[in-house]
Amino acid sequence: MNDIRCYEEEGATITVCAPHGREYCPSCCFDFAEMNNDARRKARLLRAARPPQTRLGRGLLLSGTEVRMLDRSGRSPPEHLDGRITGTQVEDDEESDFHGDKCYVIQYRDSEVMNYPIEWLHDEWLVKKEGRYVPAHKYVQQLSRQSRRGR
Repeated sequence: MNDIRCYEEEGATITVCAPHGREYCPSCCFDFAEMNNDARRKARLLRAARPPQTRLGRGLLLSGTEVRMLDRSGRSPPEHLDGRITGTQVEDDEESDFHGDKCYVIQYRDSEVMNYPIEWLHDEWLVKKEGRYVPAHKYVQQLSRQSRRGR
């Protein structure tokens, strides 16, 4: 398509109309705003990624930690949501239910990346430890005790 042009912006591929360089262009009848905002959000999540086993802060899980949200829908077999923590960031998407919350950045097995509030994850999710899933809040408590002993 010669009517559009793409460029890179902080890791996101942004699409605009070629004649005017606009994301939303009533003259060309193009509206790339939502698509571009999604690309910017995903790029921001990917930039938050830290190497595995990086400390993300006091009382937080390490990057690379495998996590699971149990499927409580009653489906058989259950389809748990499995992922890996890659970093943290404050959710800045005003349309998100988590806007303003400090969140873990989680990369799911299907490569989708999203934010989830830290406190909620600690309360609701499981953490993989030595091949078994344990409640995240118990694991975080254990990490906190270990770090206090290590001072």
